[in-house]
Amino acid sequence: MRLPAEQPTFDVRHLAVLCAVARTGSFAAAAASLSFTPSAVSQQMAKLERDAGTSLFHRHPRGACLTEAGEVLQAHAESLLAGLADARDELSGWSSGRRGPLRMGSFPTGTAAFGAAALRSFGTRFADLAVHLVDGEPYESARRLKARELDLAVLFEFDHWPASMDYSGQPICGAPELRCVDLFDDPFLVVMREDDPLAALQTLTPGELHARRIIGSPTGCPPWGADLQRACAQAGAAPQFEDHFETVDFQAVQALVAAGWGMSLIPRLALQPLRDGLCARPLAGAPVRHVRVARLAQAISSVPCTAMVEILRLTTAHLRAPIRDDAAVAA
Repeated sequence: MRLPAEQPTFDVRHLAVLCAVARTGSFAAAAASLSFTPSAVSQQMAKLERDAGTSLFHRHPRGACLTEAGEVLQAHAESLLAGLADARDELSGWSSGRRGPLRMGSFPTGTAAFGAAALRSFGTRFADLAVHLVDGEPYESARRLKARELDLAVLFEFDHWPASMDYSGQPICGAPELRCVDLFDDPFLVVMREDDPLAALQTLTPGELHARRIIGSPTGCPPWGADLQRACAQAGAAPQFEDHFETVDFQAVQALVAAGWGMSLIPRLALQPLRDGLCARPLAGAPVRHVRVARLAQAISSVPCTAMVEILRLTTAHLRAPIRDDAAVAA
């Protein structure tokens, strides 16, 4: 179908160069990153401006930056180029008879509790499709999704700490950049020594944590510390967050608790196995990990990717059922 003469048409290669100029800040730097000559970049961008019918760059002695029109075109170009990359990746194995891989992110306790079983079900359905699994913290998976190194990722976030923020409080990407499907909620329990006076209680309240030493990571035990602090503040309690230990390994946290350094909070999913000499008790208003499967909002969902989301929903169905006896679970 022939396009109307007044409608601009764009060469995909020119759009890629536009994005390179925006990324590097000059024609010369873009040329170096693409192994082009500066003259070739200049000519291509001049052609792109003619096709667009407007100026796309502010040129200055130190380089070039995009005009408002250039920024609009760049946003669409990035989306288009990413979509083409997705198509290339998905089609890359068809000629050899092997599709994939499906690139999936997860976190260690999730992989142990249900991720491995989901991968087994996926492998039965898509026997000819390779799967690549990468475990990491939620913000690491968010970074990999944004870089298109993953197709989907099982991650978690809290009411006051999104998965798109690293544990130093720096955003990795904007929340709208991810599209999430809820899987289940994973509440935290208080883990303490069996000889702790609070172990006699079946359920704790935030007020009972006043002045107690809480082990996690420095600067307020991110990412769950913010939710705990709010719950304690509402009860007029001020726990003492231990700032001498930094670990995201729950077995290491249990060892520190067993050694008498304080108590901690551990999600229900990560309580097995519970170290001898320790007990876990539910906490009213405790932090909750909202476990979700995320995809990049811009990405087009492939059939295998959509199937894996449904498999994850089925595999975690039992974790969405309400817990009838928290005390029994904690014992």
